[in-house]
Amino acid sequence: MRPDTTRSLTSALLALPAALILATGPVAAQEASPDPSPAPSTTVGECVEPEATLAPVTEEALSMPEDFRIYLFDGVWEGIRDFYVDPEANGLDWEAIGDEYAQLVIATDNAHEVYELLREMVETLDDPYTNFYAPEDLSDQAAFDPSYGGIGALLDTSTAGEDSPGLRILYVFEGGSAKDSGIAARDSIIGVEGDSCARIVDIRGPEGTDVTLTVVAPGEAPRDVTLERRRINPVIAPEVRRLESDPSIGYLQVLALSGQEVVDDIEQGLTELLRGDPLEGLVLDLRASDQGAPGVVLETLATFVEGEVGEYHSRVGNEPIEIEPSDLAQDYADVPFAVLVDEQTEADAEQLAAILQDQGRATIVGTETSGQTHGATTVDFPEGSLLQIVSYGFQLPDGQTLEGVGVTPDVVVEEDWLGYSEAEDPFLLAAVEALLADAEAEASPSAEPAGADEPVETQPAG
Repeated sequence: MRPDTTRSLTSALLALPAALILATGPVAAQEASPDPSPAPSTTVGECVEPEATLAPVTEEALSMPEDFRIYLFDGVWEGIRDFYVDPEANGLDWEAIGDEYAQLVIATDNAHEVYELLREMVETLDDPYTNFYAPEDLSDQAAFDPSYGGIGALLDTSTAGEDSPGLRILYVFEGGSAKDSGIAARDSIIGVEGDSCARIVDIRGPEGTDVTLTVVAPGEAPRDVTLERRRINPVIAPEVRRLESDPSIGYLQVLALSGQEVVDDIEQGLTELLRGDPLEGLVLDLRASDQGAPGVVLETLATFVEGEVGEYHSRVGNEPIEIEPSDLAQDYADVPFAVLVDEQTEADAEQLAAILQDQGRATIVGTETSGQTHGATTVDFPEGSLLQIVSYGFQLPDGQTLEGVGVTPDVVVEEDWLGYSEAEDPFLLAAVEALLADAEAEASPSAEPAGADEPVETQPAG
């Protein structure tokens, strides 16, 4: 029999980016669909990023008292039983699995064996986003060591394992040495200390020390930059401005849909865009956006749509997604709108793009998104282990779900956008073209609207 001990599950939603932050310590816990496992290795040509440094697992058996083993087992087993998004546990007999693993957990007092058994039990679900982590799985010593710092940049790791031309930069943080040295998004790090093998482990190091990087921007010659490693607050803020190539078009980039600061920054930025010449269109850039929280999505939607736009479903029940228009809604009601997405757009960013497309409010430009829209809840146990459970899903008003499918763009662009300058970015060029076509269609009601019915294939200019 399974031990008959219950516990109250306290949970918090958190997010860690798929890309790696070269800044300081761990990313603050936020709401989203996370994967708290160590970041994957990055391969640049023949150079391989070493595995993340984890706390050593001693060979010495660490004893875990029986009452705590029961407590821990029940927390994990009951968490899946009560909160996992699929009440059928993916077709498994969760009761029988619980009976089997309960006996194994009771039979050993070795803490490492207990953790391995709990990991195996959860893995029977065959869900990559539902996992049990032992304390040592979550202990990246370099990340928590206060003497370690970085350059203050968010790196794209999507090309890990490929013959990539370096480590590409998605974002630079305020207060970091990368920002102060003129390094910008879309730049690539192609060398470290004269070595053409650009590895994250060599870029990071003790706080206050220097590192010389070879950096190249799209279409420019490589340059060497010496930076001081620092510890900073890695807050990923939205970027809101008008496009340099066409100031009549507004541009809003959101890499992280999480935090009240993001909500405030988006509102302030959208307000600023209304000042000056009239807007002829707005581009929302959600490429590589993989952090988020439902509350931020709802606040963002309030400027562009209203009413019931979908539903969250969980074991607790279904909750309609109701949008009340914001104070800016009227100002943006007639502004043509395009959204950029790629294969790294996931979770809350996918939901945002899908709702805007489903409501007929935006033209989606880019590549099919990841199809990872389920939300995860985490349960932290007192000795440092953690259970991550996929606990809620998302669907559109007609019942359509995105899990495993993703968002299909109206205008398909399949290019490596980080290899282009902003002025030559094929995604942006296609979005601006779609916005101008929408504006012309508005001016000429008889004209055929852009992006009607079938996705449009585009080729980058030049």
